[in-house]
Amino acid sequence: MLDKTLNAPIITELRHYHLFKAMDVKQFDQLLMISRLRSVKTDQLLFQHGSTLTHLYYVFDGAIKLCRSTRKGNEKIIEVVQAGKSFGEGVLFEGSPKYPVSAVAMKASIVVSIDAMKYLNILKESNSLCIYMLGHLSQRLHWMLKELDKQTLHNASFRIIDYFLSQVEAEEDSVYDLCLTIPKRDIASRLSIKPETLSRTLKSLLGKDLIGIEDNHIILKDVQQLREMVKLEEI
Repeated sequence: MLDKTLNAPIITELRHYHLFKAMDVKQFDQLLMISRLRSVKTDQLLFQHGSTLTHLYYVFDGAIKLCRSTRKGNEKIIEVVQAGKSFGEGVLFEGSPKYPVSAVAMKASIVVSIDAMKYLNILKESNSLCIYMLGHLSQRLHWMLKELDKQTLHNASFRIIDYFLSQVEAEEDSVYDLCLTIPKRDIASRLSIKPETLSRTLKSLLGKDLIGIEDNHIILKDVQQLREMVKLEEI
């Protein structure tokens, strides 16, 4: 369980996370009872694709990649879950839920693991919490459809710029210094492009003076202009 004194910063985050903020005091205390803190190392496996669902996860610090492997052993990154996000809840309502992806730490991370079946029991006792969860899952579905649209209907330049803009933390309209916290090969996998395509496209964007590149930093030279280009699909 999470200790309210020792784990106060983490508990505060959980309390304000949209998946749990609708809980009353009793329900949230039950959540803390079935949660524990885990530290995971780089490349450590949290769960394997096809294994039985046992826990949901909230990322307090670090980054976790959700991925699938082809028969040839090639890895495809479905999503990179950054700090402040959760994963694993998408199959909670299935009869015999199994993880549809594998989860691997991209760097040293701290996660909160939540007993899935005990969490489901909390939901079963509250119609309002179930409806709240369904709303969350509906939003996830819409997000996945948008991602599918981007990866099937748009070119590499569009996907890369759109990804960079999604990492902008504030409503910046001018220059933004984006520090890449994950390897470029993983960004390429996430965007369904080859690493060499990513490198070639970055050079093209650099030549057009849309971005700057300094080590692992991408300088977005005019955020507002890039947003307009994405909106109008003029990349």
